[in-house]
Amino acid sequence: MKAPPLPELAQTPPLLPLDCLVIGGGQSGLMCGYLLGLVGSKYRVVDASVRLGDAWRNRPRNLRLFTSRQFCRLADMPLAGDPNGYPTGQEFADYLERFARDKVVEISLNARVTRLSRANGIFAAEMADGTTISSHTVIDATGPNQSPIVPAFAAQLDAGVRQLVAKDFRDADDFPPGSTIAVVGDGASGRQIARELASGRRVYVARGKVRNLVPNAILGRDLFWWLSKIGVLFAERDSLAARLLRKRDPIPASLDSDGRLAARGVVLMRRVVDARDDELIFENGSRARVDAVIWCAGYNDNLGWIALPLIDRPGSLSNGCGRTPEEGFYVVGRKWLTCRASELILGIERDATKVVGYALEQVKMNRSSNVLQGFQRRPTIAI
Repeated sequence: MKAPPLPELAQTPPLLPLDCLVIGGGQSGLMCGYLLGLVGSKYRVVDASVRLGDAWRNRPRNLRLFTSRQFCRLADMPLAGDPNGYPTGQEFADYLERFARDKVVEISLNARVTRLSRANGIFAAEMADGTTISSHTVIDATGPNQSPIVPAFAAQLDAGVRQLVAKDFRDADDFPPGSTIAVVGDGASGRQIARELASGRRVYVARGKVRNLVPNAILGRDLFWWLSKIGVLFAERDSLAARLLRKRDPIPASLDSDGRLAARGVVLMRRVVDARDDELIFENGSRARVDAVIWCAGYNDNLGWIALPLIDRPGSLSNGCGRTPEEGFYVVGRKWLTCRASELILGIERDATKVVGYALEQVKMNRSSNVLQGFQRRPTIAI
C-alpha cells in the first residue's frame, strides 16, 4: 500500500536563523533531525528529492542491502520483516518515509541547496527556488555517493554505445538478449549488476584491485553481528583494529565471487584503460566490442555548492570525525568518519549523536557570544 504523503513544510524560509540546517534527507539527515527535535532545537532538514527515500527507491529494482534488517533500524523503530533477511532498496525507502512521519521530522522536499556561504558567523544556504535559509550551524548529510566517476576516455565511445552509471541501472530487462555489456568496476554493486545481466547476454567485468570478498553471514549470523561482537565494527578509526580492517577493505559479496560470476558465463577482465569507437581497451592490451557500458567505478565528492574558504578538498569533510575546519559546519554519513560502521545504517545513530552534540554546543557558544557583545555595546552612563 502506498504511504500517504509527508506533510510539507512551508517553503518560505524562517525569518530568524535556525539553530541547525541539515542538508540531505537520507537516513543520516533524518536521524540528525530526529535528535535535534528531541531537545527542542530549531532546525530544518532539506532534501533535493521529490519523495523521501528516492536515493534508495531509484536504485536497481533487485538491489538488496548487505546488512540484514536487524541492523537497518533508526532509533527505536525496527524495520518490519525477517530480522535475518536482507531488505530491498524500495523497502528501505518506504521505511525512511515512515520514520520521518512517525518521528515528526521537520523536512522540506524538492529543496536543493545551490550555494552555502557564511558571513558574520551565520550560514546562508541559497536554494534553487531563489530563497535563502540562515542558520547558526549546518550538518552536511548528503553522503559520499554524489558524483559518479566516469573516465574522460568514455567520450571516445561511439554514440551507439549505451553508457550509464550504476545508480541509473534498473534491471536486466532494459538490455536486449544477445547484447554485449561491460560492467566497469567490481565492487558490490558492479558484481550484483553483472550477475543480473549474465542470463542471455555476454557480460564483461573489468576489475581493478584485488577484492577481499567475505560472506554476508557466518554460521547463521550476519557478518556485522560478528564484527560488532569482536569489537571491530565500532573501533575508533585510528585504532590498530580499524587500520587493519581498512587495509583489508572486505566486501560482503561472496555470492558474486569471481568463481561464481565465471560459472554464470561472465568474462572477467583486467582494468579498462582506454576506449575507441565501440571497443574497450584493457590494461593487458586486449579489446572487447560492446553494446553498452555500465560505469561502477565509484564516486567523487561534489564540493561545488560549498562556498566556505576552509572547505577546499574532500579531506576537509572526512578527517575530523564529523567536525570540519569550518567552525559550525559538520558532516555525517561518511565512510570511516569515526569507525567502520560510519557508512552503515547501524552506525548512524552513534555518529549523528556526536555531530548533533557538536552543533548544539556551537549554538550555545554563539548565543553566549551574542549576549556578551550586547553588554559591550551598551552606552556608558556618566555619573
